[in-house]
Amino acid sequence: KTRGMGAGRKLKTHRRKQKWADKSYKKSHLGNEWKKPFAGSSHAKGIVLEK
Repeated sequence: KTRGMGAGRKLKTHRRKQKWADKSYKKSHLGNEWKKPFAGSSHAKGIVLEK
């Protein structure tokens, strides 16, 4: 691990990279819910246009 007064940037960037290994962080920050039409719904069969 880096130490010292000038090590702040390296510590910060390393933490930022390592965060993506955390499953819950990745799930909440990837933004895939916006890309998928069924978002986070469990058993969607189709998108209802009119009833």
